[in-house]
Amino acid sequence: MVLGWGWGRAASVVKSFHPASLPLLSRRSYALELTATFFFAMTLAAIEGGVISVFTKQTFAGIVKEGRLNALVAVLGATAELANILSFVWGSLAQGKAKVAFVNGLQVTVIVLVGAIAMLPQTPVGLYLLTIIVIAARSCWSGIITLRPTIWRANYPQESRAQIVGRFSTVQMLVVASVGMGLGYILDHTENGYRVAVPVLGLAGLAAVAAYGKLRVRHETGLLRRERDGGGAVMKPWMGPVVMWRVLHKDARYAQFMMAMFILGFGNLMVTPVLVITLRERFDLSYLPSILITSSIPALIMPLAIPAWARFLDRAHVVQFRSIHSWVFVLAGAVLLLGAVTRRVEFLYAGAVIQGVAFGGGTLAWNLGHVDFAPPSETSQYMATHVTLNGLRGLIAPLVAVALYESVKHAGGDAPVFCFSVSLGVSVVGAMGFVVLKRAMAGVTGRVSRRVDVPAVDKPRLK
Repeated sequence: MVLGWGWGRAASVVKSFHPASLPLLSRRSYALELTATFFFAMTLAAIEGGVISVFTKQTFAGIVKEGRLNALVAVLGATAELANILSFVWGSLAQGKAKVAFVNGLQVTVIVLVGAIAMLPQTPVGLYLLTIIVIAARSCWSGIITLRPTIWRANYPQESRAQIVGRFSTVQMLVVASVGMGLGYILDHTENGYRVAVPVLGLAGLAAVAAYGKLRVRHETGLLRRERDGGGAVMKPWMGPVVMWRVLHKDARYAQFMMAMFILGFGNLMVTPVLVITLRERFDLSYLPSILITSSIPALIMPLAIPAWARFLDRAHVVQFRSIHSWVFVLAGAVLLLGAVTRRVEFLYAGAVIQGVAFGGGTLAWNLGHVDFAPPSETSQYMATHVTLNGLRGLIAPLVAVALYESVKHAGGDAPVFCFSVSLGVSVVGAMGFVVLKRAMAGVTGRVSRRVDVPAVDKPRLK
């Protein structure tokens, strides 16, 4: 009976992805984008933060000094956050240009860069080139993320847009998680297996380019004319910090919200590099189990957690939502700390599951939270502020975590326990910030009602 229910549930999910459930005008675009999402996610899996940081830590072990390697691991694990800072650049560069062709160009660039990883030597030069290549590839991916909403707005009606984008996101998460596990298995069983696997993933991306290239943007001629005539309508790259300052200076509550978010996110972003390093140096885990803990398990749990979080956010102000949701990140950090203290890897697997639950809620709040503060005409400025601050903490937090790790290790202390304790403490402070803000905004947080479907999850996971 249980097995029958499981198959029935799976069949229902698969059926929900069929284009027939969508408006007629959206079906062709949806089918092409779903195909492109599936194949391009295979390419993206090679540079996903958890995967590439584990790959770097284990493949280049002994090539450079351990402290330097760990610092580069920290940078690679945070490339998604760092790349967000460039969202202003891509919006400006693509102004007035055909969107599908522009996205195709970025896709091809990502494929070429990913393919180049297979040719890198296992030398210090190869390690530094890997870091540059991944940063460049993730930056191009941030451009795709920035431009796709314009295409979605043109091609899909508002009442079904979130549902459609949610399907793309679910497919991407599941493919990245599955391919990540496959890469881990190959790397564990075949020496230099990535030299074959990575080019294959690049070839899969070419199928995505072909499918996406057939996409047509409805009313694009008028859209591009308005962009060209709009002149200064698109935010220039150098305006990001200025806009951020204006928003935070004008809206004190949003500034408090961003402060709590910055602190919570800082603690979360400290976890990943320490976890990757600990899995190798303390637990001596190979590629597959390390990728499972840092990437695949959280990615597989996220689609399961998102619907429950969505129902909560549907009836709650984002401050109320974060005042509860943030403690799931705290719980995940506590379980990871317990694993480091007891030296039991089972707690690390459990922590990965809890992180996936937290990431699911974080994805929703990332996409929708700023709307509860921003006037309708200023939503892009509020989101830009969030993105900029996320990129800033993505630049700082991992390097701080590795610096602490190396200092404690050289002093003879228990570096994993110390660093997990610090990150947990920082996350607790951030979570408390949301609780305090909720109490201060009690008259506001009870008056929010919105419809929430499953939105995109292309923004950074550590939120």
